[in-house]
Amino acid sequence: MTYATSILCNWNVKQLKRLFGFSVGLFVLYFLFNISTPIMIKLSLIMLLTGIHVHLYMVRSERIPHTFPRPKRIEFNELVSDIVVHDEFRKLKNFHHHTTPIFEHVIRVAFLSYAVSKILRFDYRAAARGGLLHDFFLYDWRERKAKDTHRSLHGHEHPQIALANAKKHFSVNELEADIIVKHMYPKTKATPKYKESFLVSIMDKISTIYEYMYYITHYPKR
Repeated sequence: MTYATSILCNWNVKQLKRLFGFSVGLFVLYFLFNISTPIMIKLSLIMLLTGIHVHLYMVRSERIPHTFPRPKRIEFNELVSDIVVHDEFRKLKNFHHHTTPIFEHVIRVAFLSYAVSKILRFDYRAAARGGLLHDFFLYDWRERKAKDTHRSLHGHEHPQIALANAKKHFSVNELEADIIVKHMYPKTKATPKYKESFLVSIMDKISTIYEYMYYITHYPKR
């Protein structure tokens, strides 16, 4: 163990939580309000990775118990099993988001939202299900946009379409509905009512960035 790590491992749980909180705070400022610089996002990621490293070391050395609940893929699958096997929902495999099928995109958003919500002790069930249903529209948005003289109707309308489809086929509570209909914030003006709605909106943008970066790096233009 390095000298720097040994110093960090002498922190208490309160200090470790502050490190995570400050990292997430910078991340939120960067993506939602665009008031920080690229160096801030790098600093945020460095602090987040440092906190994870220190926390895991402290847990493995039995100095502290797990500070945060642990996300589990099996639990996530159980929370959303009725949705992912539904025939209408599986039609999302036939439509593309940006670089991947919508089905793959919403699975990624849902799992990230579930994992972070569980760690932060948010309503991870609603985050998982709302994240999964946030793009439940069954059409090619490129075709729709090509016929749209304003070039913006899809961005503003598809959350409402997704919510209508979700309510038609599944039981959707108030929190899940808010997550679905406000995931395009701040493009859509209505402010999310719940912290889970903010979180899913952020995870949606992170997933989109990841998908674009993966496509660019793995399928460069010839």
